[in-house]
Amino acid sequence: MRAWIIPALAMAAAQQPSPEPTFRAGTELIQVDVVAQDKDGKPVTDLRREDFQIFDNGAPQEIRLFLADRPAPASGAAMPPGEFTNRIVTDVHGGYAVLLFDNLNVDPGKASFGHTARARQKALQALATIPPGDRIAIYALGCRFQVVREFTSDRDLLMQKLEAFAPAPAGCLDPGEGPEHSRLGNGRGRGGRGTGSDGAPDFIPHGDDDFARVASAAAAEIGDSEFSQLADHLAGIPGRKNLLWLTSTFRLAPVNMQKLINAAAAIYPVDTLGSMIAMASAKKARAAMLNAIAAPSGGIFYFDRDDLDVAIRGALNDGLISYTLGFYQTDDDKRTPVHQIGVRVSRPGVILRYRTSYTIQPPQPASTNPVHDLIQAMNRPVDATAIGITASAARIADRLDLSVNFEIAALDLKLTDGLWKGQTELLARFATADGVQAGDTLAETVTFNLRPATYASMLEKGAHYHKEIPVPANAVELKLLVGSLASGKIGTLTIPLAEVK
Repeated sequence: MRAWIIPALAMAAAQQPSPEPTFRAGTELIQVDVVAQDKDGKPVTDLRREDFQIFDNGAPQEIRLFLADRPAPASGAAMPPGEFTNRIVTDVHGGYAVLLFDNLNVDPGKASFGHTARARQKALQALATIPPGDRIAIYALGCRFQVVREFTSDRDLLMQKLEAFAPAPAGCLDPGEGPEHSRLGNGRGRGGRGTGSDGAPDFIPHGDDDFARVASAAAAEIGDSEFSQLADHLAGIPGRKNLLWLTSTFRLAPVNMQKLINAAAAIYPVDTLGSMIAMASAKKARAAMLNAIAAPSGGIFYFDRDDLDVAIRGALNDGLISYTLGFYQTDDDKRTPVHQIGVRVSRPGVILRYRTSYTIQPPQPASTNPVHDLIQAMNRPVDATAIGITASAARIADRLDLSVNFEIAALDLKLTDGLWKGQTELLARFATADGVQAGDTLAETVTFNLRPATYASMLEKGAHYHKEIPVPANAVELKLLVGSLASGKIGTLTIPLAEVK
């Protein structure tokens, strides 16, 4: 095994993230999570396979998969102190839910900004009252996607992170500098405008109205990128995910809404304005808009209410009892890109909620720039899971003793001359609280020449890597990456230093 520094990779990893690649989550077995309730909203728990019918573009399909999910106490506790993983736990009971605080389109000069802060307090109240078992993540949208806490069933840790989190104002553009100096880049793609032949922006705002228009276009594009990242991340997590979207301004591009639906994310818009809307016509219009977001995904919307803690608790608990139906596509079906799903039940009085569509995506072509893909993954705020990583870390003064174990099945090693041969790239980078790189990026290439017995052992137990690295004074987290240039698969793991022993 030998290692060396890759200067170009280390330098590029310190740059700002580039647009997110598209990850395809399509599969021939189409799975649909169905929530069944009676007219009072209580779950119906005794339905059988023969009670259901499922349709793809109106054509009846044979139900090849049938699962009746029931809540039960979680069998796995939180990771021990000092241990971290990006592996998705699939052998525990309970569901997955996301609290998404969207402050991107909220004006800090208006009362609605205070409503998002109030929603955080209501979320704390809700978390304190729900039973353990579910794995919950907390994310925030703003000028950059922020991971407050990744999925965990540790309620105390979730509440600690949420208590410390404060929504930041959404001002992604500096009115004194113009769109070409936004926090997120120059020229095309950030203010919705391009640049002239001399490299200067072809539109500079003059006055409040122009600036507001440019800022709105920038926020829309930033939001599109962040929702795309979120959908890609959730696609790697099995089963139904309840996505609680807390904001006062709901803006979601159709393509990203479909990506969330494909990822089995049920969207629960929670309107943080509460009961501020007075006119009946305005309430009706807002309800129709929120329902258009929630219903196609199998979620529920909450608006015109001030008991947001009750709404959040209801959304977190919704769908804990559900049914999973699966059917296989036919070759003819694959020629239609968008498919409409229908589910019926023979028992009268049962109300069903489920995602109403899915899309067929062509296989993702091999990357033409795998090094660039590694850099992108390193800059993503959410972890990639194509390569499983588990790490233990201990703090010794200003140094971090780091032990990493990672899966090698995804590295595409080749059996040559009786040895399993190949390479993997390892990167480690510290970051400050505002996401800026702290210190140098560690970049190493690990070369494998494994005897068959050693390779078989590593397939079962993983490959081990150990290093002691200095911790910059202002660092708050460490990002690890394991990537294969041969297979194109990548795994990343974020380690909050505050949680290191």
